[in-house]
Amino acid sequence: MLRKKIKLSKNLGYYFPLFNLKGMSSSITPHLGGDLKLDHHHYFLEPTTQVDLYQNMMSRNIIVSVDGKHYFGNGEQSFQQDDRVEVEIGLLYHRVKRQSDQIHFDITSFVVLDDFVELHQVILVNPTDETKTIKVTTSIPIYGRSADNLRDHRHVTSLLTKVETVSNGILNHPTLSFDERGHKQNDYLYSFFVDSNQLQVKGYIPILDDFIQGGSLHYPRGLDHLVGEGMILEGYEVFGGIQFEAIDLKPKESVTFYMSLGIHDKKELALRSKSYLNDSTFQTELQKVKTYFENYIKGLSFKLVDLETSNELSWVVLQPMLRRYLGNSYMPHHDYGRGGKGWRDLWQDLLQLIMMNDASVRDMLINNFQGVRIDGSNATIIGNEPGEFKADRNMITRVWSDHGAWPLLTVNMYIDETGDLDFLMVKQSYFQDQFTHYTKKTQIYHSPFVAKADGKPYEGTILEHLLLQNLVGYHNTGEHGFVRLEDADWNDGLDMGQERGETIAFTHMYADNLRKLARLIEVIDTNQINVFKELQLLLNQSIVLQEYFDAVCHFSGETIALEKARLISILDELANVRIRHLRDLAYQHQRFLSYYDNDGKNIDDENSMQLTGQAMALLAQTPSIKQAQELSLTTKRLLFDASLGGYHLNTKYPHLLMSMGRAYGFAYGHKENGSIFSHMVMMYAYGLYQYNLVDLGREAWYTLIKRAKHQDSQVLAGIPEYFNDRGIGMYPYLTGSASWFLKLLRTEVFGIKLHLGKLTLEPKLKKEDFIDGKACITTYLFGKLTTFIYHNPKLLDYHMYHIHKIQVNGQEITQDMIPGGEIIEVHLDEIC
Repeated sequence: MLRKKIKLSKNLGYYFPLFNLKGMSSSITPHLGGDLKLDHHHYFLEPTTQVDLYQNMMSRNIIVSVDGKHYFGNGEQSFQQDDRVEVEIGLLYHRVKRQSDQIHFDITSFVVLDDFVELHQVILVNPTDETKTIKVTTSIPIYGRSADNLRDHRHVTSLLTKVETVSNGILNHPTLSFDERGHKQNDYLYSFFVDSNQLQVKGYIPILDDFIQGGSLHYPRGLDHLVGEGMILEGYEVFGGIQFEAIDLKPKESVTFYMSLGIHDKKELALRSKSYLNDSTFQTELQKVKTYFENYIKGLSFKLVDLETSNELSWVVLQPMLRRYLGNSYMPHHDYGRGGKGWRDLWQDLLQLIMMNDASVRDMLINNFQGVRIDGSNATIIGNEPGEFKADRNMITRVWSDHGAWPLLTVNMYIDETGDLDFLMVKQSYFQDQFTHYTKKTQIYHSPFVAKADGKPYEGTILEHLLLQNLVGYHNTGEHGFVRLEDADWNDGLDMGQERGETIAFTHMYADNLRKLARLIEVIDTNQINVFKELQLLLNQSIVLQEYFDAVCHFSGETIALEKARLISILDELANVRIRHLRDLAYQHQRFLSYYDNDGKNIDDENSMQLTGQAMALLAQTPSIKQAQELSLTTKRLLFDASLGGYHLNTKYPHLLMSMGRAYGFAYGHKENGSIFSHMVMMYAYGLYQYNLVDLGREAWYTLIKRAKHQDSQVLAGIPEYFNDRGIGMYPYLTGSASWFLKLLRTEVFGIKLHLGKLTLEPKLKKEDFIDGKACITTYLFGKLTTFIYHNPKLLDYHMYHIHKIQVNGQEITQDMIPGGEIIEVHLDEIC
């Protein structure tokens, strides 16, 4: 069972995600902080950001009066600062033990797998040698509305509340969902229940004002302001205050009670929450959660380096699932966005789903292509339902220059894993809204789909969508011949180079993508490729994109047939022209340039550089071998710092780069300005492995996870989005770097390489990667869970071994005979 325990002597801002696949998610801290919600508009607990991790009174709390002195379950009392605190996290539950001289708290929390309920088991222990009189009161402010109302109409929305006390519980059923653009009747109830075999409910405090009664949440004066069942109160901030009758607790004796926090759209469903509040049901539901997530991470597991690293990698396996369901919202650091998923995130998160043999991947890929516009741009926010797309969050429409490049990466991996070339011929529609000309112009539109002349939706193949996005991205170049930066590339912080900015980094990727498309077209069983007629304009090296944009504004839906061999030749030539341009003009001072700014100037000199330009070049395999070797040494010299986790995203610039973007207004070493940014580090490491620069590649990923494991990094589990200038991990759990890390380990380190459904083993394991001469990976192969055990009894280093033999059940086989669903033993020996 995967679990981790840590002891805390102070509040370090730790939090842990709890969630289920139905849509409920929460964050919880060792101090019971964090929030609980269904989505942006349905928060049970007050929305939480990073700074709220240090003030927990508007979240969960339990007040235990011990002989008249109040002890808080969240530890916020001044005399509790020396409490002994131990936190245990597992799949997917949170347990905190808080011990003082007078009372011990033991609180286990999780979100029910199949219901919209967060459950807590609270065990209170008398650690003394004397009998203590204790009185327990829950203290949970029930926010019960949209995150928008945290500051916008906070008091006014409290006037909508309707709270009812019922047996062992408090229900809040607001009358309206407040929105000045159009108020709606509210159907959701926020329920709070308690129960115990040892304690009896004395009364209820359903109103926050009555609980505080002239004091505060830290010093409440209304603990005796109790009402009974059947009370209905309206128009105030709601409070989950339920008090039990006082009891005498003998020495070393314990008492247990249970709490539920629920969000439901029917009262009968809310009332059903009480059924969870007993030991048998609580343990049954907890085991369901553990079993589900334990089974999930078995789909990709490792025995690598040592036991601690292997366990940490299991947390990394969980991270893409968290991001799939939470997007980039709803965790304390991720306090931006209103849910939904970003375009780039969507495609990269699918990398891990492909590795996990997720049956929904094919349909998800097909649905995602509905988000492509006919001008080659795309919707940037994807809703929760298939085919639900939006121009952007916050009504700000932008073009990210890299967006068109990512879908092919994911499709290519899917086809390599499955051999499903027919996928390229599946037809899909195109997204339409008011924006045209790469969002630079607008139009009147009547349908969310691009239509033919007869008004019916036009559908083109997935291959057509891929050609469109990559050819437009390829041709969208600036004055230096590199892809225009537009409003940003993967780095959202590069948002001030819209006119003359260029991204050399993604010029590499678009050039390589044309090569990849040519290779896919080669193996398609057809001599002609059908596309809409305007697309042929993009096959001209000298095309002016405005001509294409003008043409598709009057889209007819007419198609033409392109001769396969000719199309392949054109794509290869376009790619080669751009690769030569990159090698000749973008390679300076023994590394690649990364960006031109809005003044048309290269932002770097020989003493400054960006990791992005090197990572994307290596990933695209556009540098020569000599260039790759040189740039790897330059990158390490200028960007590597082992004490902080490895490679900085960039060097420190002496002044604010106003003609590049907001990133350079951040303090150096934070987020997109020079932090150790996990996502780019993993892609850079992947590129190093592709060039067989294994020592440097291994150093890159291992230094990062080693830092994540270090207690000073304050990373509770997995890898964070980045490490700051103090080596502290920031933005945990929801990072796309997890998918890239897993892809790196599976494909390059363990060498499980699939091409059009055919397997080749090309391990690049270092001698340090073996545990007692063995390194193992369990992964899906041909749809079946398969374990590969690499034996290296002589502890030979990379370049010193080859695959001597492969065995299944003691029988020797060749690489082309490797089955799925077996234990595959791969024996390494010295190269003769």
